[in-house]
Amino acid sequence: MPNHVCIITGVSSGLGAELANNLLEDGNTVIGLSRTNNEVIGKDAAAGKYYFYPVDLTHLENIKTVVQNLISAINQYDLDSITLINNAASVTPLKEIHLCSDEEIMKNIQLNLVAPMLLTSTFIRLTSDWRVGRKIVNILSGSGEYPAPSMSLYCSAKAAMNMFSQCIGMEQDQGQAANKVQIYAVDPGMMDTPMQQTARESDTALAKYFADQKAEGNLMDPANVANQIIKLLRTSVSVNGGLYPACELEE
Repeated sequence: MPNHVCIITGVSSGLGAELANNLLEDGNTVIGLSRTNNEVIGKDAAAGKYYFYPVDLTHLENIKTVVQNLISAINQYDLDSITLINNAASVTPLKEIHLCSDEEIMKNIQLNLVAPMLLTSTFIRLTSDWRVGRKIVNILSGSGEYPAPSMSLYCSAKAAMNMFSQCIGMEQDQGQAANKVQIYAVDPGMMDTPMQQTARESDTALAKYFADQKAEGNLMDPANVANQIIKLLRTSVSVNGGLYPACELEE
């Protein structure tokens, strides 16, 4: 039976939780990273194995150590593939930039941009001599393409994640490594998640727009999105590694 390991950040709710549950149902090993544990994850998984590591990804000094510990605990010789899914994100603070404190700005950029960069760098480096399939999924957002008032931090971070994904995809394509990393950059569309709830219940100018999307039934089901991402991981093949362009998954 194939042995696949998936490391997922922001696993406590929303898309991260659905990805974890669906991967576990298929018999995969899932390592979840987030500040709080969702005890429902893996509860009914008959075949998969779930391991949770509490970590605050805004504390950047911990990231390298966490990844080193995880990678060292995995037996690469009993493995078919290993995947890192950079899913953790926060839309807050939802206010104009001059009203944001220095701490709020730093925490947002650390979680939404710097943490996935560090995770990606460490992941690629520590698995560079592994002879198994290596994949990285970066979860993007339409907010990275469309500017919005009171969302400058989130929009900017997601735009940067898109460019980051393209750059490391080119590095893998053009690099000399024998086992290249496949890079997926995915825009899942607007989903019915706790983060979307935060946006629609905020006092920003766009709150009504987000609330209308919910009321009109335009939000994607995170479980369906998770299934499509997993399908993408299963079916897409890249001879040279490299980038899978950001795509808006169909409903």
